[in-house]
Amino acid sequence: MPLYINHPITGDQIQVAEIDFPIYMTWNEAMSACEGLGAAWRLPSLYELEAMYVHLHMEGKGDFKDRFPTFDYWSSSEDDPAYAWYFDFEKRKADISLKGSKKSVRAVRAFNH
Repeated sequence: MPLYINHPITGDQIQVAEIDFPIYMTWNEAMSACEGLGAAWRLPSLYELEAMYVHLHMEGKGDFKDRFPTFDYWSSSEDDPAYAWYFDFEKRKADISLKGSKKSVRAVRAFNH
């Protein structure tokens, strides 16, 4: 069943991939993997990740599982050339990390009616 959230700023409907990529990835790998899905799939923004946490994970939707060793999801939001933002689903907070760190990845895309 397709998953959707509303973008927390624009209100646009966003389709969320039904599952995570099966491996942890660096930020650059995550950007490429999402774009590689085609059809406008991309890495979510930090705001979209927080909306996914609230409207999917907290409601038991989206098959988000506690994943050892990390329950952190990369966002497309960069801090500088070496760091990007991620959202920690366990601690429900955003933080920055070196882009070379490996984290979970879930793709999104704009949904047109």
